[in-house]
Amino acid sequence: MKIHAKMFDGNSSKEHAVIIEFTSDKRLKIRSHSIDLDLKDVQISSRLGNTPRVLQLPNGERCKSDENDKIDAILQKLDIKRPFIHKLERSWKFAFISVAIVTLLVGFMLTIGANYTAAFLASRLPDTTLDKASKNSLQLLDKKYLHKSNLSLKKKVKILKLFKKLTHNNPRYKLHFRASPRMGPNAFALPNGDIVLIDSLVYLDKDPHLYGILGVLAHEKGHVVYKHGLQGLIKGAIVGTVIGYVTGDLSFITTAAPTMLLTSKYSRQFETQADGYAKSELHKLNITTRPLGKLFINLEKFSKSKESNSTDYFPWLSSHPVTSKRIDYFMQD
Repeated sequence: MKIHAKMFDGNSSKEHAVIIEFTSDKRLKIRSHSIDLDLKDVQISSRLGNTPRVLQLPNGERCKSDENDKIDAILQKLDIKRPFIHKLERSWKFAFISVAIVTLLVGFMLTIGANYTAAFLASRLPDTTLDKASKNSLQLLDKKYLHKSNLSLKKKVKILKLFKKLTHNNPRYKLHFRASPRMGPNAFALPNGDIVLIDSLVYLDKDPHLYGILGVLAHEKGHVVYKHGLQGLIKGAIVGTVIGYVTGDLSFITTAAPTMLLTSKYSRQFETQADGYAKSELHKLNITTRPLGKLFINLEKFSKSKESNSTDYFPWLSSHPVTSKRIDYFMQD
């Protein structure tokens, strides 16, 4: 039982054409080089398609042969057990199971695992963790989408008084008034406690006390308190890292934080949690939640208007979906 191979002595790249003989007493011989070895001392690589097999000799020499079928037949005839891993590699059943397991693991990492990890890390990171990313996000928004607010000074003062009551003058929370024809009625919170209020959202609140806007601010404060933005960023980083690892591109990690903060949307669970927080905070201030429910109704009407159908608008509804259940929740007070 013989095969043709190329032999390398381990000291140079020069190759030698040799004939390898396998004897019935399970020995390997290369007569041209006076080699006679017990097959137990020879490592024969597993078969991988038509890739040449490598026979590693104990003295550092190795041989390569593309006569895979012959090698398989010889090993079978000599009853030489192939490594377990080799059997697995050649098993379609194992390959299918492996792909299924990897798919499930990746799916778990991108969903339940990412959610759990994001919540775990967000609860343990200090509030100042995303100060820089939040500030960069606001600067980016100011350059591309936001403009100076056109609200009257009287209305701004009124809203600021309500905001101070809501936040108990905690310096962590800062309210920013902005106008934005492109973003439409909007309000959003950044993880560091900055809350941005767009003029057009204020105009939709017909309550004389602006309690609808106060409810919106309470809702946004809830996102900050529960660290929803931070969780979203961490989850986005986890998902991006997994995808980046697969594709080999991890450059986003150092540049994408502000963009991820701007484009992330809250889950239904986060929205429900922030709604509950808003309702609780308004009740603590002895303020009804009905104005917030009415503001939601106005927002829903706005979303159906011709104006909001413009591709230039990114209304508050896009990241804070208004449903009849949410409206009922606040209208029932």
